[in-house]
Amino acid sequence: MTKCSAIFFSLLTLSSARVLIIKRAATTATDVTDGVCKPVTLIFARGTTEPGNMGLTVGPPLAASMQKAFGADKVAIQGVDYAADIAGAGTGALAPQDADGAKAMVALVMKVASSCPSSKVVLSGYSQGAEQVRGALMDMPVGGAGIKMVSSVVTFGDPLRKDNFANIEQAKTKVNCAAGDQVCNELFLISAAHLSYGVNGDVDSSVAFVKSAMGM
Repeated sequence: MTKCSAIFFSLLTLSSARVLIIKRAATTATDVTDGVCKPVTLIFARGTTEPGNMGLTVGPPLAASMQKAFGADKVAIQGVDYAADIAGAGTGALAPQDADGAKAMVALVMKVASSCPSSKVVLSGYSQGAEQVRGALMDMPVGGAGIKMVSSVVTFGDPLRKDNFANIEQAKTKVNCAAGDQVCNELFLISAAHLSYGVNGDVDSSVAFVKSAMGM
């Protein structure tokens, strides 16, 4: 099975699989678009079909863990507004630099660069959102104002985990792939493993990585 056909076949199961998600309140976070400036900024891209702009599975627990680690008054939280639909998951896998969420993420980074230049930006995404992160990095050239803002990158259930991140030191990046998560093997088969990141300890370990990347 080719990569393209595997993506098409497995995406057909995506919507129905979402019923397995542990129920949490969906969140929308808009600190950057609201002009909030804090020492740390988390920009997060949710997974396919998730509601709000932070989603359900990883976004809310990651935001909470970041605020606990740094202090709620020290962290600005922003979700990426993009469709996160099934078709977009295919685009993100095959041409992440062209994905709508990637371009929206770059725009958010540039807004932070212009309005809050001392903030340390953390880029993160889950599943299709991880593809948006990778595309955003491709769209920010080395030495540019955008990439200079990025302190660290953390992805969860990353379909492109086998690829290096563009335009950033790999030591500043962390990929979380749970055992048994076939999305991390470029097969969009949604399993309990793929839905486990908010509760399996990867969120807190990723926040510890983020702090370390900042030299804290």
